[in-house]
Amino acid sequence: MKILHVVSSLQVGGAERFVIDLATAQQSEHQCQIGILSMGNEADPLVSTVSSSGFELFHAVGLKSLRQIFKQFDIIHIHTSHALLRSLIACIGLNKTLIYTRHNELVHSTLKWRMTYTLAKQMLHRMIFVSDNARDKYLKTYPSFELQTCTILNGVLPMSNIKSESNRFRLSHVGRFVPLKAQHVLIEAVAKLPKSLQDKVSINFYGTGDLMSHNQQLADELIPGIPCHFHGFVTNREVIYQATDALVVTSETEGLSLAILEALASSTPVIASHVGGNPELVHDGENGLLYPFSDSEKLAEQIENLMTDQSQYKRFASKSLTLYQNGFSMSSCAAKYIQQYQ
Repeated sequence: MKILHVVSSLQVGGAERFVIDLATAQQSEHQCQIGILSMGNEADPLVSTVSSSGFELFHAVGLKSLRQIFKQFDIIHIHTSHALLRSLIACIGLNKTLIYTRHNELVHSTLKWRMTYTLAKQMLHRMIFVSDNARDKYLKTYPSFELQTCTILNGVLPMSNIKSESNRFRLSHVGRFVPLKAQHVLIEAVAKLPKSLQDKVSINFYGTGDLMSHNQQLADELIPGIPCHFHGFVTNREVIYQATDALVVTSETEGLSLAILEALASSTPVIASHVGGNPELVHDGENGLLYPFSDSEKLAEQIENLMTDQSQYKRFASKSLTLYQNGFSMSSCAAKYIQQYQ
């Protein structure tokens, strides 16, 4: 089986990293021939990762170029709404199996998107959602797609659960610095911790983007005495989670967060905003904690809760790993996608 995964770019984002992991499992466990097509920049950070993984890598945007590439594959698997219409048009008349995975819960409803989804209704073999919540929201606007849709929960590859030594409790945030990620809420929450806990905490941000400098300035103003590190792009997830005692997710919206899945796989407790697919991964009081989006006061309470209760922390870490092992392995995820291709 020859599978082409189509992404809008190879920036360091959850969907892009998921595609690489999925392709790895499909190649190693199902002996599929894999290609990855990016409509982004040839200098994107994950280009080298794709190249070193042995996948065939393509860069194309024009319809003629896309069509020539698509002819070489049996399955065209689209992972971004930005590439959907262009990919559909390029596939007209090619008799290919088209799969579209929606990695977020945003529902487009403008005239342009309604026309796009009209074409998609005729051409897609399957539209796949990464959470039931995202699927339900979409079907409220486009109920005619019900029989063409299903949910496959994301998975990640196994990770180490060993933590490096530190004399501080390390809070980490993984994600691009864009408005919907709302990293400023974490900075504001840490500023509200008791002084005794501020002396024991540090923050690590992994990612870059337009709002990075704004958050650096905010950290300088609100928490000048607390170690707050902005690491930029880090593609090695083992490095991130070995230096993370708790992952904090502050997003306004999420599909099925790859960062949370990685935390589960590395036995790392999570504090997450109660939005989108987050409650499907973080069961409040069982393997982590939830808080209302943008509520920095409540987030501060949850951070204090986690830092001051060691038995709870150990229980969350153990249950996170169990949850990953029981339902979110990439091996299981890849097998479910293979079934949908057939």
